[in-house]
Amino acid sequence: MTESSMRQLAAAIVDRAVMDWHKAMSQLEDNPDYLYAWADKDEIERFFESEWFDFLCDINPDFTKIHLQEARA
Repeated sequence: MTESSMRQLAAAIVDRAVMDWHKAMSQLEDNPDYLYAWADKDEIERFFESEWFDFLCDINPDFTKIHLQEARA
């Protein structure tokens, strides 16, 4: 696997997490009691704070969460 391929894979993983976070937030707007959406949201936010996320990209997790919340507004 080339370095370019590895970067593309890392970007795809992070992009998928962002899409899943947006989906969970949309589900929670429709139904704040939806437990699976809460679980997904919490799991994705833990991912953003994980060493794995830090390994995949060089982005501050606090910046990521702030940016996502601003995009929802």
